[in-house]
Amino acid sequence: MSTKKSTKLLFILFVAVLGITGCGEKATSTSTEDSINKPIAVMVSAVTKTSVVSEITLNGKVKPVEEVNITPKMAGKVESIKYGVGEHVKKGDVLFALESKDIRLQVNQAEAALNVAKAGLVRTKGGAVDQQLSQLQNTLLSAETNYNDAKLNYERTKSLLEAGAVSKQIYEGAENKFKVAEEQYKLAKSNLELTKLRINPENIAATEAQVKQAQAAYDIVKAQLDNTVITSPISGTIAVSNVKVGEIAGSTIGMSIVNLDSAEVEIGVTEDVVNKIKVGQEVKVNVKAATDKTLKGIVASIAPVTNVKTQNYPVKIEISNDDRVLKGGMFAEIRLSIDKAENVLAVPISSIVDDQGKKVVYVVEGDVAKKRQISIGFSSEKNAQVIEGLKENDAVVVKGQNFLQDDSKVIIADK
Repeated sequence: MSTKKSTKLLFILFVAVLGITGCGEKATSTSTEDSINKPIAVMVSAVTKTSVVSEITLNGKVKPVEEVNITPKMAGKVESIKYGVGEHVKKGDVLFALESKDIRLQVNQAEAALNVAKAGLVRTKGGAVDQQLSQLQNTLLSAETNYNDAKLNYERTKSLLEAGAVSKQIYEGAENKFKVAEEQYKLAKSNLELTKLRINPENIAATEAQVKQAQAAYDIVKAQLDNTVITSPISGTIAVSNVKVGEIAGSTIGMSIVNLDSAEVEIGVTEDVVNKIKVGQEVKVNVKAATDKTLKGIVASIAPVTNVKTQNYPVKIEISNDDRVLKGGMFAEIRLSIDKAENVLAVPISSIVDDQGKKVVYVVEGDVAKKRQISIGFSSEKNAQVIEGLKENDAVVVKGQNFLQDDSKVIIADK
């Protein structure tokens, strides 16, 4: 092909391209014009003053408010099981028991040894000995009285004899009575002292030590017997059971019990939020796996220091679970109110359109929708505070705004 022909062909193609491009621009322009001029049905809402509560949404997992793992204090063969997984138990209910025949024999032996030791202590420091001492003391007291009376009578009779007022026979009778009373007094005193010497304080201490030793031995085997019966430390539901009749239990967790009468969710809040919430504050909770309803939660605790790993402050939310629809491990969405603006202009969140990073709404003026850029403040689930760009009673499009452009013609539709 010659150079002239090639140049002519290129020229023709260039003109054709220009024609196609021009046609396209005209079509687009026409389409845009049609979209502006063709009325679009919309719904509007007047801008009013209200209160806007700023909320943040955080996620966590549901877990029981109480959970305990139960391991027997001693290893043993499982003799019986009273409850299984999913069953509800009360605090103090027997969960399972270990074989206890041999331990019961040991308890009986220890109890018998304790009783023998106690009886020995009674013989050593109490009972018959106390009674004997009391009798000896009474005998001594009586002998002392007789001795004093006989001595006084003897001395008086001796004086009378010297004065010739009594016979020697009477004197000798008084003397004999005095000597007998004196011997009886000495004997009673000696018997009392000897008896007291036989009751050795060291013997009493040794016997008391034997009783204590026997008591300790009994307490040890009695505790072992008690440990063969495993009871629930809380009221709740059995979540895990690893025990079987005839198998040895004691080296691993036997059962796990959870209390799901109320549940809790732990979340982490940042330092700019932690001082905006308080213990006892109500929060909104959504657990879609359990219910479509929004549940009420309470801030149960706020940690005073951050978690080392996340650098957030752990916050526990407690949720009532009377109907027990919440289960451990379910995903929970927590909405916390952290700020509130009173008596401010607000628009529905749904009316705001994102326009290349700018927040805009459409305001109806007559039969035309005007695009307005706005600045927003606090946002709740439904409304956003308007700081700039709108005034009270402006008619903001709340339905159909995504089909509008600036200066689009509109028709306000009935609800």
